[in-house]
Amino acid sequence: MNARPGLVKGFTLLELLIAMGIFAIMATMAYGGLKSVIDTRQATQIRATRVRQLQQTLYLLNEDLLQALPRSIRDELGDDEPAFRGGNGQELLSLTRAAPELLTESGRSRLLRVSYRFESGKLYRLVWNTLDRTQQSTPLRKHILDADDVQIQFFGSEWTGSWPLSGGSIPKAVEVIFSLSGLGDVRRGFWLR
Repeated sequence: MNARPGLVKGFTLLELLIAMGIFAIMATMAYGGLKSVIDTRQATQIRATRVRQLQQTLYLLNEDLLQALPRSIRDELGDDEPAFRGGNGQELLSLTRAAPELLTESGRSRLLRVSYRFESGKLYRLVWNTLDRTQQSTPLRKHILDADDVQIQFFGSEWTGSWPLSGGSIPKAVEVIFSLSGLGDVRRGFWLR
């Protein structure tokens, strides 16, 4: 930057190009770091949502299985349905359970029918407020978990993939295996008696 007397001092074109190049390199590095932080945050949020869904599902399963009762029902067509059954296709589990006292009105049954179904990568929990249903009975249906696969086993005198067995109304234990992308296989056992 040589200045002649009477001229305005300034930068040369070469100096400006070098400054712009340095700024571009620094901006690219800063963007790369920011993008990495944003991507990590999104992945963490997805994983946190999965863990929250899994915790809620395990809580609901535990509550339902602990309150299971040996009360058979009649389905929509009037056919007998066992008090506890599972491992039949999409329906993983269906049981009769005691309802929490807060949810029951005086004079109404304190029993509920609960079913867990796995359809197209989603686990649903269905609840009927009446045990012996009619064709107009509709359950409250709630999506509770996204999973790659869900498997269930029952223990009477040995482990089996379906229930009921002859002479067994409620199994002694239930094991559920959730296959979740990003979390792997999660195995949980529940003692019923």
